[in-house]
Formats: sequence, structure tokens, C-alpha cells
Amino acid sequence: MSLSGALNTAASGLRVHQTLSQVTAGNVANAMTEGYSRRSVALTSTALGTGGVLVSEVRREVDAALVRMSRAETARMSEQQAIHEGLRDYTLFLGQPGDGVSPGEKFGAFSASLTTLVNMPASTAAQQGVIFAAEDLAGTIRNASDRLASLRADVDMEIRYEVSDLNDKLYQLRDLNLRLRDFEPGTLEAASYSDQVDGLLDEVASITDIRISRTVDGAVNIYTTGGAALLEGDQVQDVTYNPGDGTLFAGTQEVTPGVAGVRGMEAGSLVGFVTLKREIIPEFQLQLDEYARGLIQAFEGADASLAVGQAGLFTDNGFTYDAANLEGLASRLRVNDAVDSGVGGSAHLIRDGLGATSEGLASDTTQIQAFIDSLHVAMNADPNTGIGATITLADYGSELVTAQGTRTSRAEQSFNAARSAAEVVQASRKNVEGVNIDEEMQNLMLIEQSYAANSKILTAVSEMLDELIAAV
Repeated sequence: MSLSGALNTAASGLRVHQTLSQVTAGNVANAMTEGYSRRSVALTSTALGTGGVLVSEVRREVDAALVRMSRAETARMSEQQAIHEGLRDYTLFLGQPGDGVSPGEKFGAFSASLTTLVNMPASTAAQQGVIFAAEDLAGTIRNASDRLASLRADVDMEIRYEVSDLNDKLYQLRDLNLRLRDFEPGTLEAASYSDQVDGLLDEVASITDIRISRTVDGAVNIYTTGGAALLEGDQVQDVTYNPGDGTLFAGTQEVTPGVAGVRGMEAGSLVGFVTLKREIIPEFQLQLDEYARGLIQAFEGADASLAVGQAGLFTDNGFTYDAANLEGLASRLRVNDAVDSGVGGSAHLIRDGLGATSEGLASDTTQIQAFIDSLHVAMNADPNTGIGATITLADYGSELVTAQGTRTSRAEQSFNAARSAAEVVQASRKNVEGVNIDEEMQNLMLIEQSYAANSKILTAVSEMLDELIAAV
């Protein structure tokens, strides 16, 4: 090798090792930085005969397949987490069989009070006991319905937040697409840019599942897994939410989860909240409304004293049941004021019938027994409740609590399974992308040794040139 070749080789080695030390030191400094991917340096030889090496590219250590899997599993986990956490607090409030506070337990107390009254029809205390138990039952159902309404409002707010957050990240990615031309591929700056892009894509994937394509110049295009465009180049399709019917649109394209025939979202926290809004909460509300309907109709049908249009023991805010006004009935369930002594009512109507115009025989249990018998007639609940039509009023409360508790339990199981799957994939991804400080420190030592070797070559060549010049 000529002296000039040796000089070129040593000089290029020093330049390369300067970049190597910069990249390795950056890896160590960012070992705990969220979203940072380990960098490595790719080297190539210079032109034949000139000697030396060049840095051809600074690479981010990523596995594209693991990244796709990680985002898909994160979306599934976020969806199940949204559903589980949304239902958890409501179900705790609703109670469970045997706890003394659930609708089923309150109904049991009400049924027991009727049994007491049928054995003591003349007892004012027994009559008041039925009224108090009825009010307690109605109040429990109302409170559950109100809590469900509160959950619905919270979910609506969460959807608005998620939509706003999603749009914000799409615009940030759009801006990064526009800045792409500022970075030369394979540089440290380009690697930092890619970290920002991937970090935002990870955040978008937790909100909704996505499919990503890249243009020839490296810009990202984002689509829902159903195929609807969210971002193409510098064009963002704003996601909008209609709180009335719970629909979502990306631009003019509907992307509502679970709607047949649309290229909708399929996973992610936004999908979980929309599932709560459009499917689970309406089902729970229908179950409560059907319970209220059953109570009102059972006591209207069993009360022989009622005139046409006259309300029974349980009412819709003081009125009879109206089939056209079922929605929200549970929140309007009230005990008839006719038996409330505080507003001029008479407790004996529990024994004689709510339509009785005068007090009947103290020992007459006919109407009380009719009320008790009505509790054991099939409710014919709406099939959309998921509760069998043959379930009687006596069993419906427990079935309701069990059905809603089971749905919450399944949501928790699904969340735990999705979380475990996501954690496994994320750990594998971190092993590829993460920084091992021990390895990086060893690399720094090797870089230092190589740098010193190149320096010695320069020193040796310099000494040779000095000797040649002196000999001339």
C-alpha cells in the first residue's frame, strides 16, 4: 500500500469511528428514552485503489413484522381495556347476588314483605313494610339506570377525546410527511425523524387499528384495517363523531365499528368506547327498562280494582305503562303516590287494590295473593335483552344482575388475554429495538481501540514522510 493510500485509510477510519462513537454514545444516552430505537452504522469500502471506508447509512434496529404485530395487539388490548374499565365501576355499583343491595336482592325483600302481608293483612306495619320495600326496589332500579346514564355520558366524552387526539396525531404525521424532504436518508437526523413517526404511529394504533403504506420518498399513508383513508401524503381525513347515533366518519367515509358494508375500524380504544355506546350500554338499559315494564304491568294486570287508565302500585312517573315510551322507563319508575301517607295516600290500598274507593275487609287476602301470583308469570322479556322470555318477574332481577356481571367478567378476561398477548409481542420488539448498555459500552471500548490504531497509522506515515524529506 502506498503512503497516500495509508493516509486515506487512516483518515477515513478516524472519520468513521467519529460517527461510530457518536451513534454508540447516543444509544447509551437514550437507553431509557421512550420510543427510541437503537442505531447501528453500515460501512462500505471506498473506490478501488483509494483505500478506506465510508459510513453508508445510520440504521434503526427495527423488525417490521414485530412492529406490525405490536400495533395490532396494542389495538386489541386498548379496545378490551376500554370496555372492561367502562363496565367495571358500573357493575360494582349494580351489586351481585347475595350482597343485599342488588336489584335481585331488593326484589327478594319486596317479595318477602308481600308474603308477610298475606299472613297479616290487617297489619298496618305489614302494609307499610310492602310500601317501603317497593320504594326501595324502585329506587334501586332508578339508581342503576341513572348510573348507566352517567356511564353513557362518560363514554360520549371519552369518544370525543379519542377522536380529537386521533385527529391531532394525524396532523402531526402530516407535518412530518411535509418535513421529510429536510432529511437525507441514512443520517442520524433521518433516524430521529423516523423515531418520531413510529412513536406517533404507535399512539394512533392504540386508538384505532391501522394499515400503513409508504411512498417512494418515505412518507406514510395511514388507513383503517377496513381500508378507509385517514392520511394520504399531506391530506388528512378528519375523523368526526355523531353523538346521536354513535357513528364515526373519516372525511365522508363511514368507519363506525361493527356496521355492515362500511370500511370501519375494528380494534383500538375508540372501537371499545363505541362498542360500549352502541351495543353494551343499550343492552343493559333495555334490561333495566324491561324490569321496570315487568313490575308496572304485573301490578297493573293483577289489580282488579283499577279503572281504565289508572296506574297500579308501580308507575311511570305516576302514569300507566306506555309501550311507545319504553326507553328510559327504569329511570322513571316510581311507587304510586296513592299509597304514600306523606302525600295523603292510604296504606290499606296495598291490601285492597290501588283503585279501591273504600277500605275493604281487614282479613281479605284476595288482592294480595293476586299480586304474589303475578310475580311468577313469565315476563316475555324482549329477546334483545339476552334474558329468556320464560323468566318470571321473581327471577328476572337475579338474571339481570348475573347477565350484566357475566358480561363484565368476560370483558375482564378478554382484556387480560389481550394484555398478555400485547406484552409478549412488545417485549420481543423491545429486545430488537432496545439498547443493551453493556453491549454499547463494549462497543465504545472497541471503537476507542480502533481509533487509536488509526491514529498510530497516521503517526507512522507522518514519520515516514519526515524521513523521506530529510533524506532528499
